[in-house]
Amino acid sequence: MSTTSVYVYAVIFAAVFLLIALVVAKMIDFEGGQNPRDPFKRKLWFWVLGVAASISNFLFGYLTIYLPETNPYYQSQLITAIGIATGVCLVLYIILGFVLSKVIKDGKVNNWFS
Repeated sequence: MSTTSVYVYAVIFAAVFLLIALVVAKMIDFEGGQNPRDPFKRKLWFWVLGVAASISNFLFGYLTIYLPETNPYYQSQLITAIGIATGVCLVLYIILGFVLSKVIKDGKVNNWFS
């Protein structure tokens, strides 16, 4: 398996977890009152899912791509690519989340970066 597929999986993991974050944000109801906690909950779930996306991406790459490889040369290339792809996954998740929070102005997704 090539290192390119590691980066493709990173993009897929970022997109899937961002969709999950969107669904979770939509599921959290607005709270009334003077100090509503719903913006905090949405923001917390966004960051928790971002960390989960990175960890899941790393574990997937390590278990399904790195471990089956028997050649030490390719293993060293793959573990480097998996580490970089984990960072790419988190950064892409944050950038896309920021863009979505500024584009979607319904008040729920907008709480991620308010």
